[in-house]
Amino acid sequence: KGGVAYLLERDYQLVLPRRLQIEFSQVVQAAADATGKELTSQELFDLFSAEYLRAQQTFTYRSHQLSTSTDGADSERIVLQVERGGHLETLHAQGSGPIDAMVKAIGLPFDVLSYEEHSTGHGSDAKAICYIEITTASRRTLFGAGAHHNIITASLLAVLSAVNRAVRLGYLNAQALPARTGT
Repeated sequence: KGGVAYLLERDYQLVLPRRLQIEFSQVVQAAADATGKELTSQELFDLFSAEYLRAQQTFTYRSHQLSTSTDGADSERIVLQVERGGHLETLHAQGSGPIDAMVKAIGLPFDVLSYEEHSTGHGSDAKAICYIEITTASRRTLFGAGAHHNIITASLLAVLSAVNRAVRLGYLNAQALPARTGT
C-alpha cells in the first residue's frame, strides 16, 4: 500500500488519504493478480483514474450554479445538471455548503464521512484533487475522487465519483429515484 501511494504521490502528485490507500490497494491487488506482474507507476495511475476519475457513470456531471441564500440562513443553493440514463436532469437543493447541497440534491441515502483536497501542480492554474469518503445506509464506506481547476467543481466531481461507485457496486440504488428532467 505504501509503495503504491508513494509512486502516485511522486509521479502524479496524488496524496491519497490512508483509508483510500487501503481501499485502492484491493483494486491494485486484483490487477496485479490478473497480470501476474508488478505494475508500473503509469499503470497504477491508469487504474486509479479508471476506478475513481473516469469510471462508468450513473450520474455524469454537466454543470452547476451556486448561490448564497438571502434568508439569513447562511446556506448555499445549488442547481446541478447531471446526465442520467441519457437524459439531462436538473437537481435543486439547499445545504450548509456546496457539498451538503449536492448530497441533498442527489437524494440518495448516503452521508459524507471525510473530505480532503490538495493541488496537483503549482501556480494559479494548478488542478485541485478532492477525495470524498461516503457511507451508505448499509454502513458501507467508499471513496470518490474528482480533479478540476475549480476546487468546488473538483469537490462535486468527487461526490459523484463516490456515488457512482456505490451504485456500480450495488450499495446505492439509483433506479429508485424518479427521473427529473429539465434545463
